[in-house]
Formats: sequence, structure tokens, C-alpha cells
Amino acid sequence: MPHDRRDRGRVRVPGARRLGGHAPPQRTGYPGRDRTGLTVSDSAGPGAGLIVGAYASSPTAHRWDPAVESSYLGGLAEVAGIRGLELPWLGSLHAHDEPWLLATLPARWQVVLTSVGYTVAAVAGDPRHGLASEDAEGRRAAVANVAAMLAGVRRLNDSAGTPVVIAVELQAGPGPHPTSSAGAAALAASLAEIGAWDWEGTAVLLEHCDAWVPGQAHAKGFLPLGDEIAAIRMSGVEVGIVVNWGRSAIELRASSRVLEHVQAARDAGVLRGLMFSGVADQASAYGAAWADAHLPFAPEPGAVGHAAYSEPASMLKVGLARSALDEAGELLYSGIKFSWRPEEASVDQRVAMLRRSVSLLTEAAPVGPRP
Repeated sequence: MPHDRRDRGRVRVPGARRLGGHAPPQRTGYPGRDRTGLTVSDSAGPGAGLIVGAYASSPTAHRWDPAVESSYLGGLAEVAGIRGLELPWLGSLHAHDEPWLLATLPARWQVVLTSVGYTVAAVAGDPRHGLASEDAEGRRAAVANVAAMLAGVRRLNDSAGTPVVIAVELQAGPGPHPTSSAGAAALAASLAEIGAWDWEGTAVLLEHCDAWVPGQAHAKGFLPLGDEIAAIRMSGVEVGIVVNWGRSAIELRASSRVLEHVQAARDAGVLRGLMFSGVADQASAYGAAWADAHLPFAPEPGAVGHAAYSEPASMLKVGLARSALDEAGELLYSGIKFSWRPEEASVDQRVAMLRRSVSLLTEAAPVGPRP
């Protein structure tokens, strides 16, 4: 059955039936430490530091080398303004060596764990997979993955001796396919089950990805933002929304319209995070037009050395990012996720790009929560 997105926001939750058997058991405390939760009240603006999706510009993305990656993370640890990392969940905490990751992460960094890579791969393998899937088996598999993420959150927290994972980012798959469908009611049922688990202070968030638009090529094609907000309300649990600037621009086909998503989530009272990735409306070194390729900032007028951090084709201007932050109000976190070209760029060049990008977004930014 093809996707039918009409009137999804008006669907009632069919009893939010629990699929069962997924969540790790509850527990208390951390080895050798008192447990202290992190909640939305710990919010901070970019002046207090950014979450960085450093894996998108990692020098080992195509060939794993722990020594090179250690050098990369060591360089980032010296960058003022980085609060922590967005880490990809791919069925485990690291694609190659989870013990290495746990031993290498700087102790002061906070973590946001995103399932976007896992979700995209799972949907590619089974179009029925997803938290919003109207197929029971596909939805069950997606909920089971989130249970595995919760176990990963606990491993990260245990390794640090304190709750360092401030949020998990989930996605409302699947996308459009002749054999699958998605809806707000199915998503609400998934969220009701997931939200009942003991997340030990970690916020459960939906990252809005570009929605399916008839007649328009999509990158993800997941549920519309309005359906996600409706699902959160129907679920009866505390779940927030993260707006990804680039994915909203892909859906809306305009950099000037991303604020519409920021405002909608804010006005609904569910906006908790903003992640900035660039996109281009033309082919570039990062791929085809409207590819979800995490382009860095566009060159900043008057800034020196812009070639070391920017991409001329990028639609993401620093001013647009700051406007989005101003519009958002209080957030749990904000951050950046940028790729970098050429692929043979050195560790120092990649760190320099992120250092300059962090500086551009945080300079003159207010410290602490916004009113």
C-alpha cells in the first residue's frame, strides 16, 4: 500500500498497544557514583557550547584507523565551545570498536545518540521498518532497536560514571514505498511504549527529517512535522522534537522557510533541539542538488580564510542559523553536523573547519537559556 499522508494528524491512537519484551530492566545508580538526572531544565544556548556531529567529517569514515580517529577527537577536545558529540547508533555505540570509543571519549563531553543511520539502513533492507510503521512487525523491529539504544545509553553512562547522554534522537520512518505505510497513530503507539521506559534522565526526541512531498524527490520521506507533533500529543508521554536545518530545507525547498518548522515545534511546546547541516540547491563537491550531505556553512561576508571552513554552494548562512536559534527560545541543546571535502583532507584541516564553524555560531551568542 503506498503512503497516504492525508489527515494523519486526526487519527486516534488505537489503545497504544504495547509490543512487549523490549526494554532493559530498570535499575538505580551508577558504579561508584550518585545518580543525577539531566532534564530540559539543564538547557543552554550555544554560548554554553555546541553538540557536534563529528562523525560526518571524520577522517576515518571510509577506512577505520583508531590512531587517526584518536588524533581527530583529541583535536576537537581542545576546541572551545564544543559541549559534546552527536554519536551515530548503528546497532552498537561504534561501528568498529565500542570499547575504544568508551575509553577515548573525553570525560567532560555530553552525548546525543542518533539512530538516523540505523533507521535509514533498516528501511532500505525492509520498507516496513519504522516507529511510525503501520505494519506490526516493522514497528516491532523499530521499537526493539530503541530498546537496544537504551542499553547503549546505559553503557555510555556506566563508562563515564555519570549520566552523560542528554538525549536520543529517533526518526519517524518508514518512507514512501508500495509495500508499506506510516501514520501518526502508529508512531504514537511506539512513543507511548518507549516513553514508559526508565531513560535515567536522557531526553527522548524525534528528529524531524524531510517529509514526503508529492512530485518532489526526497532524502528520507518520513512523516510530516504536524503528524509527529500530533503523535507526541496522542502518546501521552514526554517526547520532544529536534529540527535539523538541512532536512527541513530539503523538504521545504527554501532556506528562508526553515523557520516555519522551528516556529511550529516551538509553538507546540515540543522543540528541544536544533542541529545545523547545510544543503545545496545545485550540484556541488558534496553531491547532487538537495542531497542530505551535511554541507558546512556558506562563506561569511567579511570573514577571512573562508575557504578553510565553508562551501560556496551551501544555503546555510551563519545569519540564518542565528535567526533560527533566536526564534527557537530555550533548548536542551543546539549543534552542527558538517561533512568536509576533499575526502583526503587532513585531521588538522577537519578540526580547523569545525573550530571556525563553532566560533562563528557561538561568538556574540547569549550564554545560558534564552527566555
